[in-house]
Amino acid sequence: MVITGLLKKRNRLLVFCWILLFVSCTNQNEIVGAKWSGDSDFMFVDEDQMRMHYATEISGKTAFIGGLYEVLKSQTSVVIDRLEVTQIEFETREDGVKYCRLWGTVTNSIEECYLLAYECEPIYSD
Repeated sequence: MVITGLLKKRNRLLVFCWILLFVSCTNQNEIVGAKWSGDSDFMFVDEDQMRMHYATEISGKTAFIGGLYEVLKSQTSVVIDRLEVTQIEFETREDGVKYCRLWGTVTNSIEECYLLAYECEPIYSD
């Protein structure tokens, strides 16, 4: 009886481990970037202040984690800063508008800054 009980426990543990291994090894799509169709604004942060630059853009309205992008004044070639994307947050406002924050390092500050983009969707890895 004791051996049968131990075998049942061992078998349950083995089945649990196999299921856990299978679930953890399945191909989970990872978010690698973002694309948006709405407007975007750039929040510049430094040691002394936070400053929002309204009506900004990144060419193509697409960005990937690890990419370096020029943040431009909308419909001009004026470069506000260069943003290297380190992480992306996706949110939905109370009125249903999807937006994202593309966080990253910039050339003119040691603090992380972000691009706020509206009508934003994630881009997943293959």
